Amino acid sequence: MTVEIQQKLSSDQIAEFYHDEFVRDQVRDFAELATPLDRDGVVVDIGGGVGYFAERVHAKFGYPVRVVDMDPESVARCEARSVPSQLGDALNPPFSGDEACVCFNLILHHLVAEDEERTRGLQIGALRAWKDHETPIFVNEYIYESFVGMLSGRLIYAITSSRLLSAAAAFAARFVPALRANTFGVGVRFRSHGEWLKLFREAGFAAEAVRVGADEDVKPPLRLLLIKAIRRDSFILRPAR
Repeated sequence: MTVEIQQKLSSDQIAEFYHDEFVRDQVRDFAELATPLDRDGVVVDIGGGVGYFAERVHAKFGYPVRVVDMDPESVARCEARSVPSQLGDALNPPFSGDEACVCFNLILHHLVAEDEERTRGLQIGALRAWKDHETPIFVNEYIYESFVGMLSGRLIYAITSSRLLSAAAAFAARFVPALRANTFGVGVRFRSHGEWLKLFREAGFAAEAVRVGADEDVKPPLRLLLIKAIRRDSFILRPAR
């Protein structure tokens, strides 16, 4: 059996995600697609970092929340801010039996391995871990649409996962801010809307509801990667019947 080995960000790279830039949009989409919850229980945010999303969901809806993250510093920051949290891996998450909804906010694209097949296996595996628990899954993900098929996401993965190409891109980013990324040397695998839907189906889930986000500005240098549109879409997934 092939074992997919996840490429992981350094602590310095993880620290660059300690912000709440997209939380308002994520909570808005969660309110539209996921509430009211089917049953009483906890909203679990997988890879929830320092807890901004969980904190706002609790404040807005009163739902009990829990962050699951593999980074000890992130969990410590949650605890310091009184956000319930625990150490855990998205690929082998801790089950408590009290989950009412599971959330993946801009996390799946960070589950990357040494090649596309294994990367796909990681992303599918993180979702399949919840398939037998009959728990709805809320996903907020980046969408990268390309002028040529589904090429842009693959180009970005190739650049960010290659040490040589990452070094060249990081050097170029000193002069072209639009090319800056905090995943150089590790990799990131963005997908188109259609690609994510296909991956969800392969994992055994159907998209019960979808909210298409607003297009973001695509800087001219990024057009070199054949990017047609960038946005953040949200989905509610349930096991396919």
